[in-house]
Amino acid sequence: MRIVATMMILIMLTSTLSGCTSDEDENIIEIRIISPVEGDWGEGKIQVSIATKMTKSETIEIWINNNYYSTEELGVIKDFNIDSSLFSYGSSAPVNLNIELRHQNESISEVNITALFPQQMTFWSSEDIQPEFDLNGELLFKSSRGLESGMYEIYHFNPGITIPSKISTGQEYHGYPGPSPDGTHAVFNSRVIDDAGDNQMEIFTVNISTGETVRLTDNPAFDDSGRWSPDGSEIIFYSNRDGTMDLWKVSVNESGYPLGDPVKVLQSDAREHCGRWSFDGEYIVYESDKTGINHLWMITSDGLNETQLTFDDNQNGYPAWHPNGDYIVYNKQTSTSSNLHILSLLDGETKRLTMHHMGIDAHPTWSADGKYIAFHSDRAGDFDIWIVEIPLTI
Repeated sequence: MRIVATMMILIMLTSTLSGCTSDEDENIIEIRIISPVEGDWGEGKIQVSIATKMTKSETIEIWINNNYYSTEELGVIKDFNIDSSLFSYGSSAPVNLNIELRHQNESISEVNITALFPQQMTFWSSEDIQPEFDLNGELLFKSSRGLESGMYEIYHFNPGITIPSKISTGQEYHGYPGPSPDGTHAVFNSRVIDDAGDNQMEIFTVNISTGETVRLTDNPAFDDSGRWSPDGSEIIFYSNRDGTMDLWKVSVNESGYPLGDPVKVLQSDAREHCGRWSFDGEYIVYESDKTGINHLWMITSDGLNETQLTFDDNQNGYPAWHPNGDYIVYNKQTSTSSNLHILSLLDGETKRLTMHHMGIDAHPTWSADGKYIAFHSDRAGDFDIWIVEIPLTI
């Protein structure tokens, strides 16, 4: 099932007359494509909106990849659609589209973009959310299927190959599942009833095959969102055990047992959370509201060299690394939607990954080969797991 969104292409077309003649053949047609810019990505139906100063209609031909697509009659305002799915040939692979505008057999303007085709992977009438790739291409996620509201269990599957199967644990609630480097274990957070009868959130690990569950943290504070280091020696999480939400980590063995007490990674008065290791373990990207708005920040794995990565006026969160360490995918939340973006650490530029629909795309994760990004979305009505194949060369 493919739900398509819209991308606006604004084409400013002006018409001037040569001299005082009224001969239409002497009209000079000037077209300038403002958006999308060269190299942009888009998904689904591309809505073409044309604003013009023309006082009478003209016809213009739309050519896609040097093939005739349609003829549009342009007046003062004219809209039409380009359905990029017609060029996918049933594949989820990205497709390069050359959109060319022709008038009287002459090319007037063109732009090259890449069409993407997100694919829905789960279809239950439940919440399937928070996907996370392991190094073997399997996805972990949490799901409320068959459970009362607010409860979740962990599932895993190989997209397009196997169906989701539940991972049994010794806990009832499960959040933010993440795989161990070798794929044999998962880390998650779960509620525990303390001696006073109150709920507290703790970090656990589980053997995926046997269901053996190990408690990593034991503190009245809120511990959440654990992630295994690439070498398997540590698990990072966030906790408010010192009064503010900060990044902590705990040493573990290969079976997910703790080897000591948690230690703080970063000292700050702001709220830091959702720490994610780079694939080489050298860096950690995370969210912080240090500037008053939730932005992406980065530190070296020893907690030093704090660097702000995003600077706009939106709430940015749920970061995840590209395998080569040069890019970070994240979701940007505006007043009307939540969409995915990719940040280049090479030049600071961002590229929008998912487009203009009114739903929520969030919690992206990058596959180890750099070819796919999984995320959860309610674009089909319920929250499900989706995957989009992206160009290997970003």
